[in-house]
This record gives sequence, structure tokens and C-alpha cells, in this order.
Amino acid sequence: MRPGMNTEIWRVVLISLFCVLFGLSLGAPFELMLFGLVAYMLWTFRVISLLFSWIDKGMRGIPPDTDGVWGEISDTLNRQRRRHRRTQERMRRTIKRVTRLTEALEEGILVLRSDLTIDWWNSSAADLLGLRSSDRGTAIINLIRGPVFVSYITQKQFDGSIKLSSINNAERILQFSASYFGEDEIVLVITDVTRINNLEQLRKEFVGNVSHELRTPLTVMRGYIETLQSVPGNSAVFDKAFTQMSSQVSRMEALANDLILISRLESDNQAPVLENVNLHEVLHAIVAEAELLSDGKHSISLDCEEDCQVKADANDLRSVLGNIVFNAVRHNPDGTDIRVKVTRYTSFINVSVKDSGIGIDAAEIPRLTERFYRGDSSRNSDTGGTGLGLAIVKHALSRCGGQLTINSRLGQGAEFVCRFPIALGD
Repeated sequence: MRPGMNTEIWRVVLISLFCVLFGLSLGAPFELMLFGLVAYMLWTFRVISLLFSWIDKGMRGIPPDTDGVWGEISDTLNRQRRRHRRTQERMRRTIKRVTRLTEALEEGILVLRSDLTIDWWNSSAADLLGLRSSDRGTAIINLIRGPVFVSYITQKQFDGSIKLSSINNAERILQFSASYFGEDEIVLVITDVTRINNLEQLRKEFVGNVSHELRTPLTVMRGYIETLQSVPGNSAVFDKAFTQMSSQVSRMEALANDLILISRLESDNQAPVLENVNLHEVLHAIVAEAELLSDGKHSISLDCEEDCQVKADANDLRSVLGNIVFNAVRHNPDGTDIRVKVTRYTSFINVSVKDSGIGIDAAEIPRLTERFYRGDSSRNSDTGGTGLGLAIVKHALSRCGGQLTINSRLGQGAEFVCRFPIALGD
């Protein structure tokens, strides 16, 4: 039993004994004991009243000076108050620290309630979106009305991010990235990517312009090399030099053409015009060109229904499949079997280009679609590869909603699988 309760019990017992003994001397023990208990209850009510008055005032100051069970209760409440204040102080320090942290960020942070109204933002968000204190509680779609943003912020699961022009400055490009937290609340991170976007645009323009400018000197060099090769009486040394020079010019022309193509794919912000394309006709033409490129050194087969169609851009489709089939010819030794097979499914069509060649190291597969990456530099230098073929394939496939899957092991051949949406009405 707690000390305060013991004190209170002894207090009642002593008051009762005193009243009984004193009452016996007066001849009224029960009446005097009743009087003592009533007095004790009145004192107790006074202590309780003081205690509740202290609690109602927020337990500020010193608690009522009392002992017994009520003194123990007031001391316990006082200790709880001090602990609560220490917890509050720690929370205030944590909140101030988090606030200073978010204010130091260059990215804007916006917290939205479940109904998409604005609950909180940092100073960077206020600067990027031009927010004012009166905007708290306003729906975000009333401030940013673009259909792209509305579609993004109202989806059930956020996937990736979007880029939009600032509502205050059309030249400023903002990237929005959202995620759910708490009870269906949304945190929206806003990043100013204007500089990165401008640098990326400058890179694309530089690559495109340089590639175009390379064409003229390369054409002139090819013309002079062909003229010099046709001069009678050239020695074997000159013939070998001219042949190597012609080969290197061809590589430079192929590189310039690939750079122009990938620059066009990256710079074209408009959605491609997707149409029903006869896949058999495209593959038949590509296989015919591959056989000419192989000069009979490889076995190339095609398995595709004549009426098979896919939904794609015709030029992008030819670029994708042509790069993959021609790579299978260029990068594999003589006698390699190359099988092009088309498989139709309910909502998509797979085009598989499988060879029995030297294969690819599994560690290199994730990097094959990077620009200028070469898994086998010696093999690529012999075949004149630019390192841009699969990067072009990746961009062209993404434009028509397709996917590329690569399966290979060293010494066991390679398989490139292109997945295309099935044609409309197919």
C-alpha cells in the first residue's frame, strides 16, 4: 500500500479514536465521532477543491501544500507536468530543427491534405509557386490548373515525376514529384530544373549541329579518297592506306548519322504518329538486307505471319529491328544461326532476334543501351560499331510504348526481345 494511503488511514483511525474517547467523557461518543468524520470530510473537500483549482489553471506554479493521499496525487501530477513540459520542449526543438532543415533546402516542399488542399510549405515552395499565407487551405489544382499536373496529382499511385513551366515564369522549368504519407496526405517535392533542362537542350543541339556539320567534310574526304584510289599505278602501300582511310570515313559517316538520329529522337517532344504497320513486310526487307550484309556467312531465318501488324511509327520500327538484326550479323562469327521470330499475344507482340553466337557477359547487359558503351571493344572496332545502335533502339521503342529485353550468356548466344502494342483492330 502506498505511503499516502497509509497516512490517510491512520488519520481517520486517530480522529475516530480521539472522538470516541473524548465522547465517552462527555457521554456522547457516537455523536462526537460523527462530528469528527464530518469535519474530516469537509477538510478533504477543501483539499480536493484546491487540487482541482490548480489543475484547472494548467498545473502552473506550486501545487497545494498538503499531505496524505491527496498530497501524493498532487506530487504525481506535478512530476507528470514536468515530464510533459520536457517532452514538449524536445518536440519544439525537433520541430524547429526540421523547419530549419526544410528552409535550407533548395527544393520546394508542399504538404497536401487528403482532399488536395495545401496544409504547409517551405520558403522554397513559396518562391517557386508564388504562394501566400492566404493560400493555406486552397486546393492545389486551383493554383496549378494544367491538365498534366491535375492528372498526375489525382492518381492513386504516383509513378515518376513530371516537368512543367512555372506559373510565374514561363522560362522556368519545374519538376514535380509526389508521394503519399500519413493518412492519405501527400508530400510534393518541387525542383527547379531550368539549368539542367537548358544544358540538356544545349547538348542535344550541339550533338545535332556537329553531326550535320561533319557530313560535308566527310563527303569531301570520301570523294577525294575514291578519286585517288582510281588513279592508275598506285602502289600496294597507297592502296592499303586509301582502303583504311575509306573504312574510317565510313565509320565517321555512320557515327554522324546515328548521332543525328538519336538527337532527333530525343528532341522530338511530339508524340509519334502510331499506325498499323505490317510487321512481316518490314522484317522481310530487313532480313534481305542482313543477308546481303552477311554475304552468306550466317544462317538467317524469319518466322512471322504475313498478316501480322503492330501499332508503331514505321520509321522507328524499322530503326529498332534493323539495328538489332544487323548487330547480330556484325558481332557474331561466320556460321552463326540467327532466328527472327514473331509471337502474338493478347495485347502485345514479341519480336525475338536470337543467335547462337559468342553471347554477352550478363554483367554488361544493363549497360548495353547506354550511349557509346561497347561490351567488347575489340569486336566493335573490327565491325565499325558506333556504340549508339541500342541507345537508338531504346529511344525508338519507348516512343511507341514498347520494351526491350536482353537475355544472354557468354558462349551461349544472345536473344533480343522487342515487345510492341498489338495493332488497332488486330
